Amino acid sequence: MSMASGGRDLSSRMSAEAQNIDNSIERVALRLFKMHKVEISQAIKESYPLLQLLHDHDFITSEMYDVCKESFKKGHNVEEVVYDILFEVEKKFEPSLLKILFNKFTMKKNPGLSYIYEIFKNEIPDKNFFPESEAEENKEMHDIQSSLEQVTINDDSAKCEDEDEPPKASTPAVKKKTGTGQQPDVPVNFHAELLPVTCNEMTGLLIKRKMERGTTTKCITKREICSFTLSEFEVKGGYKTSGDWMKRLRCGGRILEDLMKDRILPIPPRKHGANKKGEDSDKCKICQDGGKLFRCEKCHSLFHVHCHLPPVDTKSTNWNCTFCKINNLPRSQQRYRESEVLKKVMGPEEKLKCEFLLLKVYGHLEGNIFPNIPCENYVKQASHCLEKLRKLDMIKESVIEGQFPSVKSFMQAMDNFFTILKCNDAELIQDGFKKNFKDIFAIEETN
Repeated sequence: MSMASGGRDLSSRMSAEAQNIDNSIERVALRLFKMHKVEISQAIKESYPLLQLLHDHDFITSEMYDVCKESFKKGHNVEEVVYDILFEVEKKFEPSLLKILFNKFTMKKNPGLSYIYEIFKNEIPDKNFFPESEAEENKEMHDIQSSLEQVTINDDSAKCEDEDEPPKASTPAVKKKTGTGQQPDVPVNFHAELLPVTCNEMTGLLIKRKMERGTTTKCITKREICSFTLSEFEVKGGYKTSGDWMKRLRCGGRILEDLMKDRILPIPPRKHGANKKGEDSDKCKICQDGGKLFRCEKCHSLFHVHCHLPPVDTKSTNWNCTFCKINNLPRSQQRYRESEVLKKVMGPEEKLKCEFLLLKVYGHLEGNIFPNIPCENYVKQASHCLEKLRKLDMIKESVIEGQFPSVKSFMQAMDNFFTILKCNDAELIQDGFKKNFKDIFAIEETN
């Protein structure tokens, strides 16, 4: 055999192998699309821009596009119309459809798609089938976390003792303009969960998730071993009185007040809940933080409005938490096969049980794992944990909005969540979730 013919044979084999891989990925993508077609349609609450993108990329004809528009004008259910569209799209399915389905604008309009997106990403290894912005955003997140790590490592002289004078950073990562008392503008990824903040020479990391819970929540961490409220950090920065932290604390060269006005940072609640009867030392049962808390009238546990699931009914004078509602459910001696439970439609009782299961996961992640992240590589591990909590928030929102049609669809979302949950005690959390699932749904033990 000549070298030329050998080269052609090798090229042919490589081409065939590449074709087989492409075909395999296409089969996986089509299988997932068929399997989750109902969930996808249930997650679509806004037809724009999905409908337009499908039309522009020739997945649906102009005639079908017009029919859909007329259906919406007549008041037809969005989910049903979308399902009919997906049924037609399936007939000429190709993996490029995923770039449209999970387009960042489509997902922004329909956040319920997020958990389905994670399922597809985990099963399809070739990221070229997904929107390019995903990889770019991950790289940007990695870059900012690396810079945050340097802020933490370099600032090695600040202590957490209650000194009269503010601590001095020996090697601040961001230097001030001489005589101005302000930072120059520095590049900061404001989408990150941890943000570098300063108050004069004092530096720290702002945890946005905690800031959302109120001004009395310790939302700024310093060298991972002690935390401050916004006002406490202001005093540590050298001010004798607190109360003007919005103008005194800075991030990326900008005062927090401006970042809050631009909705880059959350505006934390300032007052206690109307039915809160405890003191400032009280903590939320789920996240173990203080702040604006509301009390369950039955068990007297305290919760932030959005730590609880469903969100606390702040107008109720006799509000009971999900834990108490679960305890009040009638106990049946009947046991069920897991397959029977998974087929159940997501009725009020099933939804309550799923809310209970989620609260148990949140409680362990936020109350046990996050507060005990070790100092080594704190920024990386804390950012990772916060990112996973945001993904859990997506499932939580889908439960609240009724986007899971069955118990099975909820469990699929949770199974996918646990595949990406890489943190301390991840297996323990999943094992506990499975045990609680079997207990709460009265699933019979199998040999």
